[in-house]
Amino acid sequence: MSQGRTASQIILVVFLLSLGSSLFINLPVIHQHFLFSDQAVYYAMTQSIAHDGDLEYTKKDLIRYYEDFMAGPQGIFLKKASNGKLFYAKSWAYSLFAAPFVRVFGYNGFLVFHSLLFLLILLMGYAYLSLSNSPVSSIVYLLSFLFASVAGVYFLWITPDFFNLALVFAIIFLWLYKIKHGELPPEERSPVRSDNIFLRSWTDYAAAILIGVATFSKPPNIVLMAPLVVFAFVRKRIVKALVLSLVFVLTLSLFFGMNYLLTSEWNYQGGERKTFFFTFPLERNEFTFDNLGHTMTSEGYFQEFLLPPQFIFFNIFYYFFGRYTGLTWYFFPAVLALILFFSSSRRRLCDWLVLATAAGGILIYIVFMPDNYSGGGGSLANRYFLNIYPLFLFLPPGGKKRRDIILIWVMAAIFISQILVSPFRSSAQPATHAKRFPFKALPVEMTLVNNLPTNTNPDAFRVHIWPDKPQPAREFLHFLDDNFYPRLEPTGIWTRGAKTCELILKTYYPLREIGVRVLNNPRANNEITVRVEGQTKKVVLQPMQRATLSFPVGNGFKVEERYNYRIKIKAAKGSIPYYEDQASKERRYLGVFFELNLVPRE
Repeated sequence: MSQGRTASQIILVVFLLSLGSSLFINLPVIHQHFLFSDQAVYYAMTQSIAHDGDLEYTKKDLIRYYEDFMAGPQGIFLKKASNGKLFYAKSWAYSLFAAPFVRVFGYNGFLVFHSLLFLLILLMGYAYLSLSNSPVSSIVYLLSFLFASVAGVYFLWITPDFFNLALVFAIIFLWLYKIKHGELPPEERSPVRSDNIFLRSWTDYAAAILIGVATFSKPPNIVLMAPLVVFAFVRKRIVKALVLSLVFVLTLSLFFGMNYLLTSEWNYQGGERKTFFFTFPLERNEFTFDNLGHTMTSEGYFQEFLLPPQFIFFNIFYYFFGRYTGLTWYFFPAVLALILFFSSSRRRLCDWLVLATAAGGILIYIVFMPDNYSGGGGSLANRYFLNIYPLFLFLPPGGKKRRDIILIWVMAAIFISQILVSPFRSSAQPATHAKRFPFKALPVEMTLVNNLPTNTNPDAFRVHIWPDKPQPAREFLHFLDDNFYPRLEPTGIWTRGAKTCELILKTYYPLREIGVRVLNNPRANNEITVRVEGQTKKVVLQPMQRATLSFPVGNGFKVEERYNYRIKIKAAKGSIPYYEDQASKERRYLGVFFELNLVPRE
């Protein structure tokens, strides 16, 4: 059997597996009848397009949603138009293309649509890689690129992320395939029929159309126009560059124009926009857009959220090495592609343009979304990177070595294997994997404190230090693991046994000193270790003995008017009083009880 036939059979089998699971999976049960935020709004919006042919939010949409998901559309985004009607406040490009499949297959239609996108990715990736590699190594590397990263997990999400990945994949393939075919030395080039339609110039214009769609779906994708236009200019095809730009502008204008006609707003995230939880407009006559929800408009975003330039350098580091978003851990094939690129002795113009496009895309997110470049607190790793990730498949020149594929899977085994074996659970609880080694040893993205995946746990997010304090709270705790007990006592919190409790103290004023008052559990000679902003202090306590450790601090990690301080607390011995004292009813595995005393800077 030829290698080409083997590769084709692999593609067919993988596609049939994805299609079969997509057709028959029980999505509501898998999601425990609960969708949140983006998944909720895209589910409802696609249903509206599929069944009503519009973007208007109505009571009928809400009833239809409750028929499948009993928890309701938690975190749904809506906007109120000038005519008083309510519309879904997200880009509808993904929903438009998914709607026919949802109309036919119901909620399974989302994943059926993703299966077809997946097949296109496999066919395009295989065609491109096999230009200069053997068929089997091409398909193995392509599958490793997708499934030895978290990219494959987003196949299961009812959001545009996998759709955007497929769009970007198609755009770069349509532009680059014929270029690479023509530039490869004859001895390295796999035979391709001369009448192959992807060797013709129409592919550039098709790519420009898809860039318009991708930009409407996620505006930073506008960077994808750069390589097409620059390459045409360098080749002195000025007219072609201008026509490509015109095709892109017309496509984008068509989508934004339709948005204006349908919602009376150009910006699908601007205007009077809100998010809703638990109760929703039109659910009852007294539940209206005006008296419910939280304002979430994008207007004035840049004035409100742009951070000083020094944060760019922090975020570049976090982007590659952060605990929750680092490419090195979650998208290692992209990092390997960079290494292969710079270690190669043969780099052509199109390779540099792909690299520059990827770098430009990353910088757009880092600069313009510095406190949320990863996609929000409910994201698994960096979901916005799926708009950039396909570029790295096309980046490295030369062959794909067996050792590279082995290294990719070794990294996946160490860092993301628990995500891959339980993708639905990892999606619902996106911080679970990062609460143990090796992730506990990695740096926390201090610029993203308000959007860390740990914030999906309400007991760990914005915990008040002094809940009974009368004035508005200006001090909060963000817990980064499960090594604490939800507050039962009014003044402090117990850690869980002999485990390190890691947290971030966030204040809205600078501190001069942080005092940590600790209370030991019933164990004797218990060593308590407290670490605050790199300073470590220890104390040995007897049963139920108290001590106070003081730490002079500065601004911590300051983001706008927020001051973030890193804290770790650990007891050497844990205790379950219920089993050690006949009179005790305390069944918790207690570590150390801690209270904070904050001394503001004058």
